[in-house]
Amino acid sequence: MKNTLTIIVLLSMFAFPSQGLFGEKDEFLKLDITSKLPIKKLNDSWILISVPFKFKTTHPRVKALNGSRPTTITQAFNPKFINDIKVKLWICFLNKYNQNLLGSNASLKETDFYQYYSAEVEYRTLEFETSTKNANFLFPTPIAERDGFLESTIKPVGYVIEISHNGTNFDISDSVYFNYRGATPQVLESFRTQAVSKSSENKGVLLPAHEISMNYLDGMGPVKTQN
Repeated sequence: MKNTLTIIVLLSMFAFPSQGLFGEKDEFLKLDITSKLPIKKLNDSWILISVPFKFKTTHPRVKALNGSRPTTITQAFNPKFINDIKVKLWICFLNKYNQNLLGSNASLKETDFYQYYSAEVEYRTLEFETSTKNANFLFPTPIAERDGFLESTIKPVGYVIEISHNGTNFDISDSVYFNYRGATPQVLESFRTQAVSKSSENKGVLLPAHEISMNYLDGMGPVKTQN
């Protein structure tokens, strides 16, 4: 994948929009991905992609009070819950069908066959406890089959995960994955940039799972509707 690395680095000239980070790394929340992002074919219609995460023991609003009690309605909250949590996923798959079809074209690089998708879900409130929670997304099985990456194990080229509270991102480890051995932080940032900038080309393909079935909200919380 030397060509992949070269192209990704060159494309890193795009500046990724800066966003505030909330807390020290993994201070309030961490991803619960042991070896790979959970992806499985459910049926002939849908592939389930889950983003597992855990809250830590420190509630960010409790820390912000610095030991004092709330004195206004704006400051008042129930520390057993946390509001306005958004989970956003960008994911990239390789169009293996087109790659095999056009592989003899020397002007094309592997990155030309990358396809990016994104979706997000925003929870009005979640119970603030340390058990694993799953934000679930659905990808159409026929598209994966059409593009040649529907296999017994569905492997993404990479993914980017952002989890925010009241619009500010948590600082979490391993939120960017790119399938390149020894990928540097610069390469990961370049991949992040591409995922964010190019996923709009496939808008509406990857969906929050609750849009298909509210059962995917079991163990989670009520969601905000997308306008």
